Amino acid sequence: MTATHPGEPPRLPRPACTPAAIRTILAANADADTLGRYDADLDAAFELARTGGDLTPLLDTVRRWWFEADTWRDPLRAVSTRPA
Repeated sequence: MTATHPGEPPRLPRPACTPAAIRTILAANADADTLGRYDADLDAAFELARTGGDLTPLLDTVRRWWFEADTWRDPLRAVSTRPA
């Protein structure tokens, strides 16, 4: 974990840009709906990459969700950037 100031919740280090690392961060910090959307998006991207013979949809999906996971790793930032 990353060092924080006294009284702040601990922040996790930035996740690796891999499907497993992203899922780990989301499973630990995000709500069930967000995790479900990630799983569905990733499954669809894998299928597109497999059937189309092009990794671009998979890479784009992983990159997009990496930014989401990065937000969720910091509890204070996640709360302040989520819509009410």
